[in-house]
Amino acid sequence: MRAVVLSAMSDIGIELVSSLKNKGYEVFGTYNSSKPCEKLIPKRNWFKLNIKNYNSESYKIWLKKVNQWDLFVSCIGTQEPIGLFKDINPEKWVEGVNYNSIYQIAAFLNALPYANNKIVSDAIFFAGGGTNSATPFYSSQTLGKISLIKSVELLDYELEKVKVSILGPGWVKTKIHQGTLNAKHKAGQNYLKTIDMLNSPENLNPISKVVEDVHKIIKLPKDLVGGRNFSSVNDSISADNLKRLKNKNTDFYRLRRAENDN
Repeated sequence: MRAVVLSAMSDIGIELVSSLKNKGYEVFGTYNSSKPCEKLIPKRNWFKLNIKNYNSESYKIWLKKVNQWDLFVSCIGTQEPIGLFKDINPEKWVEGVNYNSIYQIAAFLNALPYANNKIVSDAIFFAGGGTNSATPFYSSQTLGKISLIKSVELLDYELEKVKVSILGPGWVKTKIHQGTLNAKHKAGQNYLKTIDMLNSPENLNPISKVVEDVHKIIKLPKDLVGGRNFSSVNDSISADNLKRLKNKNTDFYRLRRAENDN
């Protein structure tokens, strides 16, 4: 089995790669700002990728070297730029939306020809906050991740041989929160809230739980997890529970407008 992990040197990526290796996967990973760990992944399987270069010839050559993947995971995400709409540089805002969504989908589309079509392969992305509420100061991340959630549903609908899902990790102690810490007052009350959360590990979702949920999604059939947005904190990701939810509503855990029938 072969797995492609984008941003394999992220905090979630590192633990995910370790668990995949333990389950027998050969892992191919990308890195950008962090130096790659050759104890984690052999040097020959690493590739330096700024995700905005999703269409580069070097990325396509690397994918060809991977040849045939069974699992594709993107651990990419950013909170930046942080601030109110009126205070954010428009170019940086567009880049933030693209980084959280469009670039990742485009990178996946270039990888798609190399999916193992002898099985139903898996593709998993990570969601963010703001699906059910307004999240001031984080508009580019929120809109990018909501776009990503809908893209997952569309891709899963179109792809018969790939199961595409997305998982919200919740509050996890990772480097992504450095954006808020750097922004300080520009993040509003989220600055102090982030400090409090990071200093209260009992309130955080462990990375190990996020990785465990990734493996649960991989094991479950396409009709139960494909095109759906899961929460590592709030959802029971088991066959029995998901069958129960599907019997009540076939569109459970998908973006929908409420009260359409009233």
